[in-house]
Amino acid sequence: MNLPLWKWVVWWGSIGLLVPIALILRWKFLGAMFGQIELILWPSSILLIGLEGQHSAVSIIMAYAMVIVANIALYCVIGLLARPVLLLALRRRGPI
Repeated sequence: MNLPLWKWVVWWGSIGLLVPIALILRWKFLGAMFGQIELILWPSSILLIGLEGQHSAVSIIMAYAMVIVANIALYCVIGLLARPVLLLALRRRGPI
């Protein structure tokens, strides 16, 4: 695996951005409700509970932005933790 660490983290961060966007679009266009799988894929979405009730559009947009950024950070951390494990597994497997 010759992928530099910063590219690895950028890829994981990109996934952390795309997952909430896909789930929001699915919810808006298909009306699919959030369930357990969505909570596993987007754990920071639990913070959106605070949007219940009347709020301004700016506060809603800011809340979604903060929750998405939190998800990106979480995915980056997961990527940083997964990389050494993957490298160790590839090293132990040996050449093909």
